[in-house]
Amino acid sequence: MSLEEWLARGDAAKKDGLHEAARAAYREGAKAYPTDKQPWLRLADDYFGAADYGNAVLAAQEAVQRDPRDNTAHSMLAVSGLRITAGSLVALREQSGYPVGSREEALDVTRRLREALSDPSLLPPAPPETPPAQRKPRPAKPAIAPAPPAAGTAVPPTAAAPPSPPAPAAGGKAPPAKGSNPLDKLK
Repeated sequence: MSLEEWLARGDAAKKDGLHEAARAAYREGAKAYPTDKQPWLRLADDYFGAADYGNAVLAAQEAVQRDPRDNTAHSMLAVSGLRITAGSLVALREQSGYPVGSREEALDVTRRLREALSDPSLLPPAPPETPPAQRKPRPAKPAIAPAPPAAGTAVPPTAAAPPSPPAPAAGGKAPPAKGSNPLDKLK
């Protein structure tokens, strides 16, 4: 069977809502034509459309291996990866905090993404703020004590506590803090 026939079979199954049959056809096309990126792109697109971003990443990576300059595959990798990351950050926030170092790494990745996109507003605007009277209180985060340093190792100085946010303006909203955390928009 030709590659076009495998792809057409997968496309027809996808159109009929038979996603597993479509994916099977794309995989068979990939086996029969191992150097072609098209079956992998179609597979990545089907997973992406189903919000199965982990599998979309895997299939898009296969397409990139076959054509490192394919913009569609790189776009699926980027968007799928960002959606996975956003979901993980929300889950970490809901589970009372970030493991040691993950917050700083997330901030570093966000800065690099902003630089790569040349866009100061990587994330969508935050939703309107809820009036203080309607806010739900957040549970207190448990304090995590750092492990004691090993004998003979230097102890790094501790960072000073961050300054408290400025008082709300007359309109009821606090002005954005200088150097505010871009991940706060994911709340």
